[in-house]
Amino acid sequence: MSTLAGVRPRETITALAVSCALTVAVLVPFLRGSELSRLVVVVGVVTAIAAWVTAVHPVMTVRAFALVLAVVPYLHVPSTGIPLLLVLSVGIWVALLFLPGLDFRPGWPEALLGLLAAVALLSVVATDVSADAFVEYAAWLAATAVLVPLRFLPEPARTACIHTFVLGCAVAAMIGIALLRVDPQGVLLSRLSFAGYDTLGNNAQLVPGTEQNTLRLTGTYVEPNIAGLVLAAGVLLAVAYTRGVSRVVLTALIGTALLLTLSRSAIGTVAVAFIVLVLLAGGRRRIPLIGAGLAAGLGAFAIPVVRERLFNSFGPSDTGSMVRSLAFQDFPDKMQGHWWWGLGWAREEFRDPVVGRMVNFVANAPLLTVYRGGVILGAVAILLLLVLTVRSAVAARGEFPQAVLACGVLAFCLVALQLDFPAVIQPPATVVFSLLVGLSLQARARD
Repeated sequence: MSTLAGVRPRETITALAVSCALTVAVLVPFLRGSELSRLVVVVGVVTAIAAWVTAVHPVMTVRAFALVLAVVPYLHVPSTGIPLLLVLSVGIWVALLFLPGLDFRPGWPEALLGLLAAVALLSVVATDVSADAFVEYAAWLAATAVLVPLRFLPEPARTACIHTFVLGCAVAAMIGIALLRVDPQGVLLSRLSFAGYDTLGNNAQLVPGTEQNTLRLTGTYVEPNIAGLVLAAGVLLAVAYTRGVSRVVLTALIGTALLLTLSRSAIGTVAVAFIVLVLLAGGRRRIPLIGAGLAAGLGAFAIPVVRERLFNSFGPSDTGSMVRSLAFQDFPDKMQGHWWWGLGWAREEFRDPVVGRMVNFVANAPLLTVYRGGVILGAVAILLLLVLTVRSAVAARGEFPQAVLACGVLAFCLVALQLDFPAVIQPPATVVFSLLVGLSLQARARD
């Protein structure tokens, strides 16, 4: 006892000294340093906290990833311009190392992903060896490669990820629906600057109608098409991994918000996933699914703005379809002299919406991949989509959760990626697709 009594004061004094030294080392540059030194301090502290949480509570990192993706996908690390979603996408790799029950055995998905990443890097080197180009490549790779750790999540972490994502989508759906009711002009959106909105305004997203323009649901998602993709994944996972009253309530809530985004590609993705599920489902499942589908369809057409949006599609007042048609017509001319390796990664039209509308690049994921990285990269990407499509068609005949996931991946490949472009250049859309693919591939590995 006397020895312990003699040691404890020394340990206490040492701990206090180290604590004081660290506090001074952090506070002095933060309070008296330049803006850059403050940024370095903030990033260092956040990194240290994140590393501790990831090592000690790895499931919390998985939950944080799912929550940020489901609620605020454009949120940045405080005091920086770094997307928090990409930081967490990398953090899941580290968390995976500390998860009990890990069985990491890379297979054909990792091999094909490595091929895609290698060819993409070649396109970067061939078109623009600049810091901006490599930053774009790194962001795309982090968002795409997150499917690997998601694929190998042990069952408890996988369940936590799915449930957190679904509940997060439900929360974001309620916020989005509430904003449509209390703020039909989109004035309050500028107060959601933490989620990525512009504080100066002009945040409302409208779609032209026959009589008046209609405000689209964006909520905490900033972009209605991104909201549509995230909520589409939320609907699929709610159907697959919830039961009873929870399934009905969550699916109805998230599905209503999805409809109010007026994103035709996202709505069409869920519809095609449901149709494929009905066609490939067993006899006992088919009748309840058809009943649920009819109820959902009637509910969708009962919403006036949704009905008008769908009925006016491809009509003379559908400016979006006309603009997309012009983009397809202009695509060969824009690619002249750049077919092999594309026009490059660090392009202004990918990050500035105003420039993007002026350039009017194609709203198609495979063709935009060609636009950015060339036909070689585009061919590899199309090969991967074909593999995923075939694999999903086979897996859709399995157990119900696996079947729903497989049909969702199939629908994303056939609809969402063909009718829109965010999955190529917007990290939240890329991560959503990677989430579904990773969970779907893991489901099959456990058969």
